[in-house]
Amino acid sequence: MKLLSTLILLLSFSQVSLAEKLSNEELGFFINFFNKIQPMSFAENREFCGYIGLDQHGGFMATAPHRGEENSCTPQEPPEDFNYVGSYHTHGAFSVDADSELPSLEDMQADIEEDVDGFIATPGGRIWHIDTIDDIARMVCDRNCVLADPNFDESVLEPVERTYTLEQLKEFN
Repeated sequence: MKLLSTLILLLSFSQVSLAEKLSNEELGFFINFFNKIQPMSFAENREFCGYIGLDQHGGFMATAPHRGEENSCTPQEPPEDFNYVGSYHTHGAFSVDADSELPSLEDMQADIEEDVDGFIATPGGRIWHIDTIDDIARMVCDRNCVLADPNFDESVLEPVERTYTLEQLKEFN
């Protein structure tokens, strides 16, 4: 409960992003969680999405993954008593036709509109955090941090930066 109170206070009064507050244990939650859903996201070439919340002990938990479309996913509403702090989704299988290693403009706009930070796992195994306080996407961990699509080919992509602003993502649109 103390971690929950502390996190709520920090989120309420601080301009520091949630990703910058993640302990190794908390980052481990995201890595383990995404490692469980990445294989089905690749196999079905679909995004899977849901919400991240805090349990009664202040630890992270997630709603069950909701199967979306190839390039989009709208999570099911969490239970009323769900103490959510963010959303999550995968980017499906690797495709040379999709820039799925970055958060999309739509990803960031949806999180900003919903006023909830987002976490995204990519086909290359990166995890991104959409910070809705600063309107910036930050790479939480780089290539192969979580399971990567076996067909992923980084050589056909532009170099990936560690952060992207909303304005920078608009340039890719």
